[in-house]
Amino acid sequence: MSSPLPPNKLPSHAQIIIIGGGIHGCSVAYHLAKGGWTDVVLLERKALTSGTTWHAAGLVGQLQGSHSTTAFASYGIELFKTIETETGQNPGFRQPGSISIATNEERLAELKRKADFASLFGIDAFYIETDEIAERWPLLNAKGVLGGIHMPSDGSINPIDLTQALAKGARFYGAMLREQIEVIEILTNGEKLTGVRTSEGTIASEYVVNCSGMWARELGKKNGVGVPLHACEHYYLVTEPINDLPGDLPVLRSYCDGTYWKEDAGKLLFGFAHLHPKPWAPDGIPKDFEFDSLPFVEEDVMEVLEMAMNRVPVLKEVGIRTFFNGPESYSYDGRFTLGEAPNLKGYFVLAGVNSTGIQSGPGAGKALADWIMTGHPPMDLAEMDPARMEDWQAQNPYLRERCAETLVLTYAMHWPGRQREAARDLRRTPFYHPMKARGAVYAEVQGWERPGWFAPIGVSPVYDYSFHRPSWFSHNMNEQKAARENVAIIDYSMLGKLMVEGMDSEAFLQRVCTNDMALDTGRIAYTLMLNDRGGIESDVTVARHGVTSFMVMSSISRTRRDRFHLQKHILDGEDVRLRDTTTAYAVLSLAGPKAREVLSLVSDVNLSDSAFRFNSLQKFYIGHAPVFAQRLSYTGELGWEIFITPDFAEYVFEKLLEAGEPFGLRLVGAEALNALRIEKGFLHWGHDMSYTEAPHQVGLSSICRPHKPLPFIGRDAYLERTAKGKGPFLCFVKLKSPKPLLHHNEPVLIDEKIVGYVSSGAFAYAQDAAVGICFINVDDRTLIESGSHTVVVEGQVVPAKLCLKPFSLPQKSN
Repeated sequence: MSSPLPPNKLPSHAQIIIIGGGIHGCSVAYHLAKGGWTDVVLLERKALTSGTTWHAAGLVGQLQGSHSTTAFASYGIELFKTIETETGQNPGFRQPGSISIATNEERLAELKRKADFASLFGIDAFYIETDEIAERWPLLNAKGVLGGIHMPSDGSINPIDLTQALAKGARFYGAMLREQIEVIEILTNGEKLTGVRTSEGTIASEYVVNCSGMWARELGKKNGVGVPLHACEHYYLVTEPINDLPGDLPVLRSYCDGTYWKEDAGKLLFGFAHLHPKPWAPDGIPKDFEFDSLPFVEEDVMEVLEMAMNRVPVLKEVGIRTFFNGPESYSYDGRFTLGEAPNLKGYFVLAGVNSTGIQSGPGAGKALADWIMTGHPPMDLAEMDPARMEDWQAQNPYLRERCAETLVLTYAMHWPGRQREAARDLRRTPFYHPMKARGAVYAEVQGWERPGWFAPIGVSPVYDYSFHRPSWFSHNMNEQKAARENVAIIDYSMLGKLMVEGMDSEAFLQRVCTNDMALDTGRIAYTLMLNDRGGIESDVTVARHGVTSFMVMSSISRTRRDRFHLQKHILDGEDVRLRDTTTAYAVLSLAGPKAREVLSLVSDVNLSDSAFRFNSLQKFYIGHAPVFAQRLSYTGELGWEIFITPDFAEYVFEKLLEAGEPFGLRLVGAEALNALRIEKGFLHWGHDMSYTEAPHQVGLSSICRPHKPLPFIGRDAYLERTAKGKGPFLCFVKLKSPKPLLHHNEPVLIDEKIVGYVSSGAFAYAQDAAVGICFINVDDRTLIESGSHTVVVEGQVVPAKLCLKPFSLPQKSN
């Protein structure tokens, strides 16, 4: 038995090294050690909590923006109740509840939808009228308040005490936590992580977890690991003591005023959602930063402060004891970064949680610890995947703009389809200008400008938003009508296009894809890629361009992730090369019942069903331009996806427009396309499936070939999960009333019992109703169509119909 280390001596080796002693680092250490992984060393550059944890407001709200973050917060509530018994450290947890108020109808609709979402998790959330709000929060000026949501189990906690409780628990279970030790470098050997070099020496390790908060981006950059966050200034104030202030005052969120409030030892603490955000430390965080605050600039908060004084008039009479400004980390898209770096095995990240670290930290730390211990994510965490971003999205100039906007949007309306305004017009397809000249109103995905909808002449080409019917709703309907009844053009240029080439390319794709990749040249297959648990890592379309050449096509937001997934499965000595050709081709989708007639006027190719079959590609000319086209369409109608080199792109676009005019051709944007694909039952990875779902759950067993000569990754698990037949199962829903709209996360009920939720929703022109794709948790998929079906929309129970098949089936010939 080896002798114990001297108290100040670092070990030469640890299985896991955690960098950062804030709420996240201590949570990961606690959950790893409690799970039996005790060879853990946590290193903190200064003192525990000294970065941003110490000055957090400590709000605990269970209802977050997604399934995973809500699960994190719900787990945290349970941990807060028990951790004192476990560790002897009181975290200062209180549950006076919370009230969120609305001063306009759209905000009230949002709050009601949040309450609907809460019901999916068994979290109590009740709509309350203005009079009851005023009774529960007597300091409130209720003028203009239309109503609100009361959540009785929300509350607050002491951030330092909570973190110290986790640290104490981690030490109790066997982890080592060391302060005043700076990690200078994470060591690697090629693509293999080997350890860390610190201010006190080197430690070898198999795993490193970057929980270094606002330092995480710079630390990750040293190893080429993108951590897309930036520190921003965040203010809050604490009043002098207020006489007779109720100690059980609920946390109050007045989103329309941009403020939150909590009782704090006889005083009021109130913070702001900033209207004029300021990124902090663009040139790097000071080396000696520890328990520090930033200068308080009154002009930065006066506009919001005036609204706060109007909402809570006592502020005009009581003094302010503390004016606080401290840095908080925000991400470029409002999502956490949690998971394993795609380019360095064993390097994990948990950072950029957008000022929700205290309420989400325990759950997020447990999720990451479970991931490390089991070797895979414990739930669907795809929205947080470090592989989701492009390299340029982890660079300082971009993050300074986008992360500051995330802070602004924290208390803004969370509209369906809301578009970012910062760092726009970065990536433009060859059709950007000609489509803009024809009314394109642009949305943004991965930096790409993509038409969302098209404004007719005389209509302002500007997005507006609503939970109901925005001003462009009728234009969306006209675009859907053209695609269903006539012919449409859609810009697909931003579609990911990855060439897989080499003598072993077919065998490689047979191994990573579920469908049969022994395709004839010129044939196309839709396929899944599974993990070793039988879950769906991605869905892609594969076209064979030659004997040793395939094109793998990914959705816009997954191009980088899919590339890393393919790269990691190339075996040593295998002749397989990956080449990204996304920007080498512009792509137009020509789709609709009259697509064949339009294309025949400008091309020299036989477009009949027998000569140009579904799921095939051919090279030909449109006018003078060489192109190749695939016969398939995401609209579910007859269609071709036409690939054009950028030099000919605008010319081909003009030729198709001219030919299509007599047939009622219309330009169609992403808003209409989303409704068209939902109506036809086409799924979107990340919404309607992820790596937690197996093919049988989402109706895609037909594209799995378990008996092909070369077994695909995850085949055995796929067969096992299929045989067990467990849900939840994907199905399709349509509301019986044409008035309500579906977006996502609306609860679905069978016989008045919540059994699932809508994963994707939109209003379908051809159905004259809102339709959706939903997950239903039943023991037997065949039971889905029986019983009484309803969907909860803004607190109202709406009659609906559930079906195992889409309400309109895709057209493969015409």
